[in-house]
Amino acid sequence: MVTLADCQRTQHAWFRALAEATGGRSFSTHKMDWVWLPETREMLCMFPTDINATGLEPVLAEAERRGATAVGIWMSAAIRKSILPQYGFELGWQPWWMTRSLDLDSVPGGSQAHDDRVSVTAVVPDQVWLATARSPDQEGTAPEGTAQEGQGQQGDPSASEQEWAGRGYAYMPPEQGTKHLAGIFDMVVAPEHRRKGMGTAMLNQLSEAAFNAGAEHLLLNATPDGQQLYKKRGFELIGKGQTWWFHPTQ
Repeated sequence: MVTLADCQRTQHAWFRALAEATGGRSFSTHKMDWVWLPETREMLCMFPTDINATGLEPVLAEAERRGATAVGIWMSAAIRKSILPQYGFELGWQPWWMTRSLDLDSVPGGSQAHDDRVSVTAVVPDQVWLATARSPDQEGTAPEGTAQEGQGQQGDPSASEQEWAGRGYAYMPPEQGTKHLAGIFDMVVAPEHRRKGMGTAMLNQLSEAAFNAGAEHLLLNATPDGQQLYKKRGFELIGKGQTWWFHPTQ
């Protein structure tokens, strides 16, 4: 059984791995665990059990020094906001934690999972996979931070001749005990390409890649709107969280 604690640990592990891969860092201040993501210029606190001024104030100063665009705090729904409003934090979007089991009956395989619009790249073998969706309808440019991600398949139009349509990651933490979990993260489909099956196609192929690497369960956090897609793909809601955000004056 996958728990909320499993979801939080996997989310934290993903952000730590992302920080390490992009030149950021992970650190702690008085019971508050943080990651700095330089590409998005975000300072994130991951699931604190205690929110205190001693842990918060030096990080806010560090965020200002680094020119952070946002300071975010991911929390369990049971944790009180405490002093956050006093420091300019506002309640943000609510993560809906969802999970599903992976087995031969539930994972689309072969021709069922294949979609010419989607390519999957193993960024780190048996650990990180990137799904990139492209539409051959017209030329286009990927959003900032996604350029050059993924390539057209052999016989397809090249990436430069295709319009970027979406992307998503699957991540399987290398150390997690015996549950064999994988998370789906940063899944996005461009607004003009939604309701065309691209999100489902990316989810199918990422699920297959994680399953082939040994994952027995998938987990993710969904927005209230996005959870409809995942519910149709067999994900069940196991709990909700909260996020708080502060945007330093630039």
